[in-house]
Amino acid sequence: RRKMTSKLARALTHCVNEVRAKDAERFAANLAAHKLARPALFAAHAYNLELAQIASKTSEPHIANMRFAWWRTALDAAERGAPPDHPVALALAHAIGTRDITPRYLERLLDAREHDVGRTQPETIDELLRYCEHTAGALLLIGCEAAGVADDAPSELAATHAGIACALATLLRGTAAHVSQGCTFIPAEVASSHKLTLKAALSGRPSAELASAVSELAALASAHLLSARSLRGQLSAASRTALVHTVPAELILRNLQTAAYDVYAPHALAPLAPLSLRLRVGWHAWSGSY
Repeated sequence: RRKMTSKLARALTHCVNEVRAKDAERFAANLAAHKLARPALFAAHAYNLELAQIASKTSEPHIANMRFAWWRTALDAAERGAPPDHPVALALAHAIGTRDITPRYLERLLDAREHDVGRTQPETIDELLRYCEHTAGALLLIGCEAAGVADDAPSELAATHAGIACALATLLRGTAAHVSQGCTFIPAEVASSHKLTLKAALSGRPSAELASAVSELAALASAHLLSARSLRGQLSAASRTALVHTVPAELILRNLQTAAYDVYAPHALAPLAPLSLRLRVGWHAWSGSY
């Protein structure tokens, strides 16, 4: 029993360190969560990093598919309480067992990340929104469950809207990085309406057409953020704290607006200042806002 406890502690520490190093914004928001929710949050966010890195760093699709298949098997084993000897899988099993995390949300995240492999561009806004809902949206739903909130329709709706806003903001800020990988998350139908060709979108150069398309998607992110906030009065304190992950999204959208939606401008690409972010997240958590 002591050995398993020590192994779990090392697994959780691994997850915290991974999120601290590779996802500073979620790390800051997780520190505002209740201490009982934090292990599940760090486990889910470390899992998200594992899956995202497969899609972004594996050049051979068949190798990526093998790695996703491994995670699918590992997730199934974690759900049964018998995870493989991998720190993130061990932490996920603990989260599922202690915080009643719905495995379906973890599976949605895996499906969405696997669909990333080899994709150049989503076709429609609906396709993009579904991706956002199944990535950042799923993580916020997991966050609500980690906070002890389950089967609460207003919280689920708010988390879905907030997740879409968070994902859209993050994807827009990451446009330059996506282009370097030969893809874009600006849907073909949006690009077409702004006379932005795929070649131009992947050129790595700013343009009025690109800024116009980004502006439309940023406005959509802001609308979902407002929809999430409109439900605040119906949410418990635990749910509101779980949704402080919207704080970085609001700052990203503000930076994009300041940069006139030029996703290559230094101001749009600059990481959020850690201390300022921690203070802002802390204030929102203390005041019960998001």
